[in-house]
Amino acid sequence: MNRNKNIIKCVRLLCMHIAACALMLSSCANDDLDKPGNSQQRHEIRVAILMQSAERERWERTAENALENIREAQFGLSNAVDIIPEFFEQDSPDIEAIMDEIVADPEIVAVIGPTTSACATRMGEIIATANRKDLPMITPCATDVEYQRKFSKSGFIWNLAESDISEIEVIISRIAGLPDLEKVFLLTDSESAGTGIGNVYEEWFGFIAGEYSLPIGGVCLYQNESDVRRFARELCGYDWHLGENALVFNPSDTDMILAVDDELRKIREATPKGKYFYAPHIYCSDAFVSDAIAGQVSDGLYEGIDLYVRPESGFHQAYRQRTGQDLINGEGQFYDALNLTAYASTRSLVTGKSLNDAILDVVEGNDGRGESWLPEDMRLNFAQLQAGVCPDIDGVSSTWTFDAKTHSCVIGSTYRHWRLNDGKFVTMEYVSVNSTNHSSSSRNMWDWTSSHIESIDGGEGKVPEYPALDERWALLVAGSAGWPNYRFQADVFATYRLLRQSGYDDDHIVLIVADDIADNPKNPIPGVIKIKESGENVYTYDAIDYRLADITPEDIGKILRGERSERLPHVISSDSGDNIFIFWSGHGNPGSFDFGGNRQLPHREMRDYIGMTPHRKLLFAVESCYGGGIGERCKGLSGVLVITAANPYETSHADVWSENVGVYLSNGFTQGFLDTVNKDRSVTLRDLYYSIASTTAGSHVKLYNADSYGSVYSNTMSDFM
Repeated sequence: MNRNKNIIKCVRLLCMHIAACALMLSSCANDDLDKPGNSQQRHEIRVAILMQSAERERWERTAENALENIREAQFGLSNAVDIIPEFFEQDSPDIEAIMDEIVADPEIVAVIGPTTSACATRMGEIIATANRKDLPMITPCATDVEYQRKFSKSGFIWNLAESDISEIEVIISRIAGLPDLEKVFLLTDSESAGTGIGNVYEEWFGFIAGEYSLPIGGVCLYQNESDVRRFARELCGYDWHLGENALVFNPSDTDMILAVDDELRKIREATPKGKYFYAPHIYCSDAFVSDAIAGQVSDGLYEGIDLYVRPESGFHQAYRQRTGQDLINGEGQFYDALNLTAYASTRSLVTGKSLNDAILDVVEGNDGRGESWLPEDMRLNFAQLQAGVCPDIDGVSSTWTFDAKTHSCVIGSTYRHWRLNDGKFVTMEYVSVNSTNHSSSSRNMWDWTSSHIESIDGGEGKVPEYPALDERWALLVAGSAGWPNYRFQADVFATYRLLRQSGYDDDHIVLIVADDIADNPKNPIPGVIKIKESGENVYTYDAIDYRLADITPEDIGKILRGERSERLPHVISSDSGDNIFIFWSGHGNPGSFDFGGNRQLPHREMRDYIGMTPHRKLLFAVESCYGGGIGERCKGLSGVLVITAANPYETSHADVWSENVGVYLSNGFTQGFLDTVNKDRSVTLRDLYYSIASTTAGSHVKLYNADSYGSVYSNTMSDFM
């Protein structure tokens, strides 16, 4: 037996001992549970529980409470399930091996956790790869939207909290109620940008703030403590009150919280007597909430949101009375996960169904009236389940009403709006997404399309006199490399295919990609790139003019200006009678495009390159986060029209997830663009905009510089096709 198996065996024996002790303690309070004559057929249900080491004490205490109630609730029934928890710390250096062993162990019939989305994603991947989709994974508080999205149709993932989209919306809805709001800002970690996990605030802040019509002041993606301190100083000071500014703060760790607080303290202490100390309203994500941080930061400056339980359940009061402590983010959801496992196990024993199917029966149950979480009420639930009846059971954290589309995520999570005073997180109110302006967001999740689509006038401003059309040129760039960025190269190859089908020859298309995915070892079909699961192969090796690693951001300007050289033999040789189509797909930051690795192409430089490019008309389609920044820069350029997947303050989103390939195949904006143009290559630019804007989820498609281009009602894509 290897070391990891020994670890698991030892942990299991210890956990069984702890569970047995907890049951013995419980039976001391209920001596008649084990009296002779109380004949029950008991069934052990072994459950792996993954949480962070800092959470262990709280989670073991919550488990003790839940297991005691589950045991007491089954007294007198013919059958009883005993949940045997086995705790594992997900921040262990051996966690990958431990997760492998958990999935390989047939005696473990369910997993509760992990509590972080990154670890939950990895656990889900291991279950899927091992073909153990019969193993339910119930996640109490893994709330990253990309995690929930990837596994939404898996059939074995059960999320007991809504995604962070809902948390962000709740925060924004609180800010929207501020009188005299001047601007709202975001401060969040940049380390997870582009990874798909952990950057939900970056991805959704701008969109939701835009949906609430809030004035956005800026987005700070910090890399280190210095960035955090600088941004805090920029937003604080004295005697310069400009209105009520608000800051949404999503800290990565305690050090960043303390850095912000330290800067606020310094400014406050340096404020001259008689002067007004100014700080924005600071609204924090649930990452701020911990016992450790409460006593270390200034009182009265921070408020925010965290996951909570339904106040009408009374669970938070009972928990406080039992433990002397308040609930912290996710404990109510963990309690529910244990109860759900017990109920579903009972249903499985009665019906012979798999545990996943039994969970589905329980959360969809409506054959009888379910009762609350108290043991005497739970006994009625167990009795109905043993009789073959599936009642409508509510949890302490939610009503266990799952998204009808995927059944992977509850809707109607409850959040606590808190304020930090006297070293305590004081509850101000309880909030759900249903109390905001966009209650459908929890149900639609990532499918939330923008309601604020801009009105487009005729573009009858300073319109140039266009000469007769001579030739058409195209520049196609995938600015991001690597297997996780499959979708950007796929979209560029698909756009190349569209142009060739529309009459372009290779001499008039410059194609720039990393070319590292078609033959990537992770590609299950070597040499094939698709933008849809059932779609055609769009990969064309011979069409590639430059590999991304072989050129510089400055080379883009040379290519557009037609500066041919031995190193750059393929360029745009346009003149004033030619139309140019530019399609850019890749990651972006506020004010710049990613250009492979750590290289950036600033929007201001790209604007200069476009301004120096000879053209008749130029259409620039931008599939990039914060792409609206280049649109703003291009205002006033004659004959230039820019359409972007996102405004300057928000991200764009991937669209087509492939479980077989393990990546996103395409982006939402590009899908809308390709679908619309493929249907009608002479579609008007106004109709193109509306078509893409109405179908793109999670970002605001924008159209820039129509006033300097011409009527978008009469100009069509045929200019570029």
